[in-house]
Amino acid sequence: MSQFGALTDHFSMATTDLILIDSKSEDDPLSRADAQDENGDIAAATWFGNTAKALKTASCTYALKSGTVSLSTFVLGEIATGVFVESINTSTSNSDWPKVEVSGKLGTETITNDAGKTYTLPTLSLSGIKRAQEMGFTTGTGCRLTASSFSGSVDLAQVEDGLGEPAAHGVSGGVGEGSADFVGITAAPAWTVSLVDATETKEPGEAEPQAAYHTGSGTYEIILERGI
Repeated sequence: MSQFGALTDHFSMATTDLILIDSKSEDDPLSRADAQDENGDIAAATWFGNTAKALKTASCTYALKSGTVSLSTFVLGEIATGVFVESINTSTSNSDWPKVEVSGKLGTETITNDAGKTYTLPTLSLSGIKRAQEMGFTTGTGCRLTASSFSGSVDLAQVEDGLGEPAAHGVSGGVGEGSADFVGITAAPAWTVSLVDATETKEPGEAEPQAAYHTGSGTYEIILERGI
């Protein structure tokens, strides 16, 4: 296998428009239990937690080079047997194409929740162009958008057996957060959050640097509903 470039799409998300540009996976680290002697030195040690090397932490970064994509096509949680997505971060800026960063676990046991085990991101659109883009908000009059992001995350719970080895996994707590950066031109940075059911957690505010235009950044949050 070639050892050059980003090759492995751990989450099977790449398309003709959404291209893989970075990939990483590594074994979950082991933990150590010590038995100390009368001097406080380590007389015996046992390493545990992922001795079978079945669990890996993985991440992939994708770039949207053309076309459009809806964030509602991105799913958190168990997306396939042994493939778990913990977080998805989408970002746009006035200096680059949109990026989608995905991180999670490989090798997890099948999620055993009685409830559903996936969470879908909201219906927000991205275009494959080099531009800062509105995601769940509108930019105020007299200012300009310079960057934006929307991220979603869930919690992965793990239970270990008597030897400290992973025995089962569960998923809960889906949350999304949006953010945006602005520069003031003729008015202070401002926005209106338009995503249904989202709550503004911080207004853009206004920073006034020396010999530079005023800037501000805002954030909002939304609770993600459990799906199938």
